[in-house]
Amino acid sequence: MSVPPPVFVRRFERVTHALRILTMHPDGIPLRRLAAELDVDEPTLRGELVAFYCADSAAFDPGPLRQVRIEFLNAGGETDDVDPAVAEVVRASADHPAAEIGVQHTSPAELAHIYRAGQALLSLEPENDALDGALRALGDTLLQGIRPVDDHWKAELAGLLVRAIEQRRWVRVEYTPVWREDGLAHRIAPYRLLRTRRGWECDAGMSTDGRVVGSFLLTGIREATMLDETFERPPEVDDRLAGTRFEQQVELVVPQDARWAVDRFTEGSELLDEDAESAKLRVRLLPPVERRLGILLLAAGPLAFVTHPPALADAGRALARELLVHHGRTAR
Repeated sequence: MSVPPPVFVRRFERVTHALRILTMHPDGIPLRRLAAELDVDEPTLRGELVAFYCADSAAFDPGPLRQVRIEFLNAGGETDDVDPAVAEVVRASADHPAAEIGVQHTSPAELAHIYRAGQALLSLEPENDALDGALRALGDTLLQGIRPVDDHWKAELAGLLVRAIEQRRWVRVEYTPVWREDGLAHRIAPYRLLRTRRGWECDAGMSTDGRVVGSFLLTGIREATMLDETFERPPEVDDRLAGTRFEQQVELVVPQDARWAVDRFTEGSELLDEDAESAKLRVRLLPPVERRLGILLLAAGPLAFVTHPPALADAGRALARELLVHHGRTAR
């Protein structure tokens, strides 16, 4: 008969699991939701997190996770004078801003080079289980969105774009946006790769002079060819790129079982109010705001709606009409 692990071991495993979940939610999540996901009651989880939060013993050293700082917040996302015993929201971050858990933008250049070199070595040493395990871990964490476990295309694509950025070479891509089924051909001047909540993205110039800019999810690029022509990086391109990542705030109501759509399509959210059936949230969206909001509303279902600003109230219906026209034309 197997002997169950000691209570302190189960608690440690639960806190470790909780921290991994929190790393996926840089704005934090309600403690009751975290408890439900871990299948434990809220008071028990709160006590375990507080114990972790206060522990300084060198004997308690779970590796890199011990460097994580747990923050207790009120419903408005504020940390000042919030008692952990009654805090409604919890989030995790590291001690140094550059290493903060949930950081939105990280350059993948070095990671892509390391990964490609590792894959090349693995092809020569197929029995190297340690290397294979390390590459899988890298692909499932920091390179998630570039390389699914059994898909080498995204890693090759990342390497191609890194070379194009370094050499300032134009790239022809076949790109399928989230809201379309058919691909669109673009000739882009890649400026940088970023790690965001949606995965890895390429910010690029899209016009002849490179001054019209846009972002491309690597998961949406079906084909890519680096061209011989080179481009000049416009001096004001950083300001233009910053404009494409300006976050607009929108307030909306979604059913409780559709909260995943908010996490999936927004840059962050703040809980304003909730009951057993629905939650009112203030979310942050990147351009194109109306398009992203429309996708969110369609994914969340007919009970989701915008409360502010009024100009975006019809975003879901507008996208639904566009999709109906598109699919109707395709069917004919």
